[in-house]
Amino acid sequence: MPKIDLELRKKITTEIPEILKCFQCGTCVSSCPAEYYGKGYSPRRKILAASYGDPALFTDELWKCLTCHACNERCPQEVNPYDVLVKLKNYALKQGLADKAKTQAEQMVKKTGRVLRVTKRTQQEREKLGLPPLSPIEELQELVNDE
Repeated sequence: MPKIDLELRKKITTEIPEILKCFQCGTCVSSCPAEYYGKGYSPRRKILAASYGDPALFTDELWKCLTCHACNERCPQEVNPYDVLVKLKNYALKQGLADKAKTQAEQMVKKTGRVLRVTKRTQQEREKLGLPPLSPIEELQELVNDE
C-alpha cells in the first residue's frame, strides 16, 4: 500500500488535476514498452502514487518512460499518462525532489545513449530475435569524456 501524504497529494493534484481522472484500468501499462522490456516500470503505479501523494513517486523509475505516447493513444479516460509523467518530472525538478533520479537518468543517457539499462535479459531477448547485442554508443562516450 502506498503511503498517503495529504499535503503532497493536494499540491500535486492542484498542479496536475488530470491525475484525478485516472480510474486505474491499467490500459497504459498494457501498451507500455518500458514496462514490457524494463519489467517494473508502470505509468499506472506512478499516477496512483501521485494521486495518493506518495513521496516514493520520486524515484529513478519516474525517468524510465520511453516517450512513445502509446499510453496517451490508449487511455480511455483521456488522462494522457505521458503528459502527466512529464508534468510530474517537472514538478519533481521544481521542488528539488529529483536530483538523484534526474542525475542517474541524465548520466545513463550520456554514457549509453539509452534511457534504460541494457540488461542480460534484454541481450537474451535480442539474441532470440536474431538482433545484434547492444553496446554503449561510442560517440556519446567520447563526447562525455571530452566535457
